Amino acid sequence: MASTHLLGSRNHRLYRGHRAKSLNITEEELVEIRARERTFDGAYWRTAMKAFSMGMIIIRLFTKAFYKIGIIFVAFGMAMLGISVLRRKAAGDVFDQRQPFETSGFWVLVTTLVTSVTYIVMFVMIMRM
Repeated sequence: MASTHLLGSRNHRLYRGHRAKSLNITEEELVEIRARERTFDGAYWRTAMKAFSMGMIIIRLFTKAFYKIGIIFVAFGMAMLGISVLRRKAAGDVFDQRQPFETSGFWVLVTTLVTSVTYIVMFVMIMRM
């Protein structure tokens, strides 16, 4: 990937880990890897944890009439966590710089469907209260 004249450059850092004993990358490549990491390991996990937290807050602080809504938030968090794990497995090596990053339309559709169903169910439940 990098030629020998780049190995001594101050713009490169040497990292140990991911599938090889060392990886020599530029600052621009490091920014790209961090962006991909935030997308795959950050966004879905944060959404799942926030849904779990909101569900627990609703269950803990509100009356029994709101328990079902709290449980729906917890179920939504579990669904998002499942989508996160499955998307990560299906994505292959998102850190391979030789492959262009592509948004997975299928997973976006699944996430949209799960979110829409969750909020429609909550809306119906609130309207029945």
